[in-house]
Amino acid sequence: MDFTKSVPSLHTLPVEILSYLFSFLRASSILSCTSTCRYLRKVLDDSSALQYAIELEAQKMVEVTAPDAMSSPAERLEILRNQMCSWRAFKPTVVDQFSQPGGEVSMSFGHLSTWDDHPQIAQIRTLDSGPSEFQSYRRWDADSYPMPKDTPFRVHSVCMDPSQDLFAFVVLEPNHMAEISCRIYLETLSTSEPHPLAASEILTSFKPHISANCHIDQTKIKLKIWGDRIVLLNFCDEYFPCPARMQIWNWQEKQDFKCVYREQEPYGKMDDCCIVNRDHLIVSSRMTGRLPCRLSVFSFSDLGKPPVRVAECVLPFQPESTFLRHSPFVTISPDIRRSMAPQDTRFYPDAKNQLIALNVDGPPSLVFIIDTDKLLTACQSSVHTEGQSHVLPWKEWGPNCSRCIVDPVPNNLFVLRLEVAGARAVHATPNDVNCTSYSLRTYDFNSYRISRAAASKDFRGRIVTGPSTVKHQQLNEEIVTSLPYMVVVDEARFETAANMMDVTFDDEHILIIKASKPHFF
Repeated sequence: MDFTKSVPSLHTLPVEILSYLFSFLRASSILSCTSTCRYLRKVLDDSSALQYAIELEAQKMVEVTAPDAMSSPAERLEILRNQMCSWRAFKPTVVDQFSQPGGEVSMSFGHLSTWDDHPQIAQIRTLDSGPSEFQSYRRWDADSYPMPKDTPFRVHSVCMDPSQDLFAFVVLEPNHMAEISCRIYLETLSTSEPHPLAASEILTSFKPHISANCHIDQTKIKLKIWGDRIVLLNFCDEYFPCPARMQIWNWQEKQDFKCVYREQEPYGKMDDCCIVNRDHLIVSSRMTGRLPCRLSVFSFSDLGKPPVRVAECVLPFQPESTFLRHSPFVTISPDIRRSMAPQDTRFYPDAKNQLIALNVDGPPSLVFIIDTDKLLTACQSSVHTEGQSHVLPWKEWGPNCSRCIVDPVPNNLFVLRLEVAGARAVHATPNDVNCTSYSLRTYDFNSYRISRAAASKDFRGRIVTGPSTVKHQQLNEEIVTSLPYMVVVDEARFETAANMMDVTFDDEHILIIKASKPHFF
């Protein structure tokens, strides 16, 4: 037997085989393996496919390409890195000539959506010629919606998802039994036809709980969409404390509607909610008495059972009002991919790693930007009693999971003009007390992009990794937050005639909303 032959090892395998094997690993594992010797390091250096996989995971993005995509991994890697550098250098497309009459505004998948409760009109506009078959502009008027004669009809909440061509709206319809029927209508944004993926054209919900002292006009409804999940949250305003209720569906499947949560008694003044990581719901609540505000975390992984409150995260203040801003989840359907050109490549934030912004009304106003991945980890790692939700004091989760943002110039704004999407945030900051002009600041909380910026000689922003302290009249004490971020301040100023201005964005556009006389675009 010949003992002089070398023992087979990774070094004896062809580069092509090693690249194929490494492609099944996570980015951290690839980096660990290729750091052991020069030969394996060369495998990584020579493979644009491996570098692209690492870059995609490190930036926490997902790619969207056509089924017959022609771009190579090297070309996609260049596009992804150029996009990162563009944001770092503050060079996204800024659209600053849009005016809207008021109401809710959101931007996702290259589309701008607005909903104005008075006079009950929804609008959607395509901001570019990206991969979409939607019309460039569409207007939906509730007054023109076909309903049976003499049927009271009022839309209480609207939610739009351009990536799924989905338009959902909630109607409360009093019936002859003096009860309230709550219905969710599911249509296509493009044609107002019943949505082809919906298991049912209409989702019928529970009767909203309305106390003897409460009128239907005091009933507040929040409708949220996250991929195939729809959440309906119903509660009354602060003057009529009725127990809140929520219901969750998979709108693409027929099911028994058992995923319902009903509070036995008024727990607090619920303000807003958002879905994170597909099977968790975060609800902001102002507590009764002198208790501080809380974020309640619910889990609904099994839609055959009621949602479970898993944690209550205590916040360090007692505000008059709060609301949540969060990233719209982009669902990439086969139709969307087929509509794309072979040379097109787009990137969107991985929905499992997103920020939410908890806005605290002022004046002066402030925002807590919260990393939901770290928040859910903190909820799961804390010790609690089986079958009961556990209370997390602020110091056990807040400093490491959040960063408090305030306007640099004192002003009388009730709402801080800030939006989040993925791991980024855009902040329109007033330059004077009267808010006659604004500047833009872009924040990035992705640790990989922060490290790349720190190593770049061309980065002209500021990197903050240490803790910061905020003192506010609505805070019980000085609040310390330490979520790392980098920020770039744009030198341009946006003039506005009044202190009504907002900002929204996606990964390719920043939209500045200026004050104007009410009219429709």
